[in-house]
Amino acid sequence: MLKGISQLKLFNLRPGLIIILLLVLLSTCVEPFEPEDPGFKSVLVVDGFISNSAEPYTITLSRTAPLSSPGALPEAGAAVSVADEEGGVYLFGETAPGVYQSDPRVFVGHVGAGYQLNIVTASGEQYQSDTVPLKQSPPIDSVYYERELRLTDVEGEVNDGISIFVDAHDSTGQTRFYRYDYTETYEVKLTYPGEWVYDPSQDANVIRNPKLGLCYATHPGGNILVANTSSYAEDRVKKLEVTYVSTGGYKLSGLYSILVKQYALSEPSYRYWYELQKTSESLGTLFDPQPYEIRGNIRKVNDPETAVLGYFDAGAVSEKMLFVDKVTLLGMDIQYPTDPCIARLGYPPTAVEFGLYQQWGYLITAVEPYVMIPAECGDCRYHGTLEKPAFWPR
Repeated sequence: MLKGISQLKLFNLRPGLIIILLLVLLSTCVEPFEPEDPGFKSVLVVDGFISNSAEPYTITLSRTAPLSSPGALPEAGAAVSVADEEGGVYLFGETAPGVYQSDPRVFVGHVGAGYQLNIVTASGEQYQSDTVPLKQSPPIDSVYYERELRLTDVEGEVNDGISIFVDAHDSTGQTRFYRYDYTETYEVKLTYPGEWVYDPSQDANVIRNPKLGLCYATHPGGNILVANTSSYAEDRVKKLEVTYVSTGGYKLSGLYSILVKQYALSEPSYRYWYELQKTSESLGTLFDPQPYEIRGNIRKVNDPETAVLGYFDAGAVSEKMLFVDKVTLLGMDIQYPTDPCIARLGYPPTAVEFGLYQQWGYLITAVEPYVMIPAECGDCRYHGTLEKPAFWPR
């Protein structure tokens, strides 16, 4: 058994003090505000995109839900297809409720062709998109970063980090309207990996297998990024900020990567995404302009005035990946804040009382005095996965 660790000491509050604390808490209760939802009507929401890549294309269908509902409702059981201008029709199979995918062995988009989305819901309602062109996307010239200090939104403190930018141009001047998204992948490197665990069958501390000090996390970007060069003589996107990455947290704790994708848009598609970008950037307080209904390019066949949200689009995709190493950033004198686990436990950490922390179960020492740490500090799986991405360079 684990020995040499003192038991947790318990402290009692006087009954009178407990009553006073309860009265204070009750007196500060605020009745929750529940906004009214008069005359709610569920609306179909469509999200779909096809490219010239030989991969499954996804069409997502859902229904808006009342404010009291936890989220959108999937539109299951629909018949979904995409038609080209030459009469070809390509079916999308339902892979999950409200999620429909194509078969890349049967359908791959072609640059210069036009495509139209057709939907028949389980209740027999028919919807159809405008025909959208699959435009060519010029190559991305570069993805790069610069050091930048920024104030936090809440505390007003200064963060150190990097701004990531993208440059691109079309020498033919045929693109003009661009959209970008990105995916971040990074190492999660722990200061105090919980390398030891108590094994009751052996009555001993044994090394963990697998080790829990290095994981990998992948997250899609949440920003809507569009660019318009139609008012310029040259069709060039210059130093468009993709995202800002702070040295706080784990993103820059080891090796960081970002995959930036570029889409060439038609002008109607650009207007849709631009309006959506403006709405998404709202602070979202009661005193802000309330989001208005942004109509896309999808209509109900027998009733074009029926509201339908979302957009069906097509386009070729260009992409470029950037890697950023912590070693390089330290060479630029970029400052890192104190690791939250170091701030909490000290460095090096001291032995803790077993009665308080036995639920943690992560040992970083195998002999007395035992040092235990919370799971989020000792187990990288709380922040990512042990599986290394296939493209990871080290």
